[in-house]
Amino acid sequence: MNKRVFCSIFSAIVLLLLLGCGGGGSSDGSTGTLTANITDAKPVILGDPEEIWITFEEVLAHRSGGGWISLPLPQTPLTINLRAFHDGETTQLVTPVELASGKYTQIRFVISDAYMVITGVAQSIDLDVPSGKLKTDKNFTFEVVTNTAVDITVDFDLSQSIVVTGAGHYKLKPVVHINETQEAATICGSIDPLAPGDPAQEVTVTVIRDFNSETYTDLTVNRDSDTDPAQFCIFWLVPNEDYTVQIDEDGAAPPEFEENIPAANLGPGDTFNLNGGSDIPI
Repeated sequence: MNKRVFCSIFSAIVLLLLLGCGGGGSSDGSTGTLTANITDAKPVILGDPEEIWITFEEVLAHRSGGGWISLPLPQTPLTINLRAFHDGETTQLVTPVELASGKYTQIRFVISDAYMVITGVAQSIDLDVPSGKLKTDKNFTFEVVTNTAVDITVDFDLSQSIVVTGAGHYKLKPVVHINETQEAATICGSIDPLAPGDPAQEVTVTVIRDFNSETYTDLTVNRDSDTDPAQFCIFWLVPNEDYTVQIDEDGAAPPEFEENIPAANLGPGDTFNLNGGSDIPI
């Protein structure tokens, strides 16, 4: 076999291997940039932990017609106290990375460890991660366009992700909501001040998706002033969907406040003000 023929065969084999290893390149070599941040609400969690630490081993994106592509973390593994990021605050999950232009359909999170710290408990409490490594795939479609940047926000919903399995035993079962950052919707409200002399208290705000279908998230709002309303916002909502917001003061049905928000009133980037923007009486 002469040298030219050998080189042609070798080049063809290399090309086939590249095409079969994840679909990381586009047919014309064009690329765009992806970045991702992570956040949570101020969630309602049994035991009211001060800290919840999640360790990410890897985050991957799935390219339509291709395979899984590993995305760079700020450090590997990456451990984050998600309780520190709420009320619209985020922290970096994926550093800027060039991806082949095209459609991506899933994000995968690989988690190796999780624990929480509860006030008054001298040691951390482990959150069981099945099989030592937990892979969570989330269907989420986004388009990488040539020479443009895509920025996404991952809302890791701790209020839905921690499951009590027995006395003092907790399991991590991740529930995540993902948006292109500029597309995320917001619901805001303000609750009447406390009546003079009433003790400070927390109220629970529950967001229900599709009006009465499933709980989207729960969060707490501190109502601790007899002069100023308690203001709050629920960030990083998936737009163009129907929601119901319930506010509960005492844990007894029915809630003290409830309002339906139709999809038409919560488009991409929109902010909806509860109770017409007026303080909510509780």
